[in-house]
Amino acid sequence: MGGKSLISALDKVELRAGLVVLLEPLVNGHRAELVDVEIKGARGNELVKLLVYDEGGVSLALCESISREVADLLDVEDPISGRYRLEVTSPGLDRPLVSNSDYARASGRLLKAKLKSGQVVKGRLLVCDDELIKLESNSDTLTVARSEIAKANIEPEF
Repeated sequence: MGGKSLISALDKVELRAGLVVLLEPLVNGHRAELVDVEIKGARGNELVKLLVYDEGGVSLALCESISREVADLLDVEDPISGRYRLEVTSPGLDRPLVSNSDYARASGRLLKAKLKSGQVVKGRLLVCDDELIKLESNSDTLTVARSEIAKANIEPEF
């Protein structure tokens, strides 16, 4: 039984990669960015969630338009066996930063990063690349290696 769930996990990784390749041009055609594709649930009843970003904001109309086109494309290409539910949404503030694009979009924002050591650092993101980030915190500049970050999120500012 343990092998079956491992195969399912591998199937989902392959399916996710295939969906990213298939759907990214469609999302880009709406002048938006496909941030991630999440697949959850049991085979034959998966939830396929597309996280999209638009610099001007992700509107309901944008989500509906992308959803209709994605549904049509998935009906034609048929990459998902069985039934599935499709959701198109924005990434939200609580989503952890993972990719270079995530960090680039967060430039100038207040971040909270938990390091692998357990230490928590907060500061405004000044610089980011695939190796490190620089945060301004209480007029000090902290440089943190990206490889040392266990989890980073944008902190809401009110």
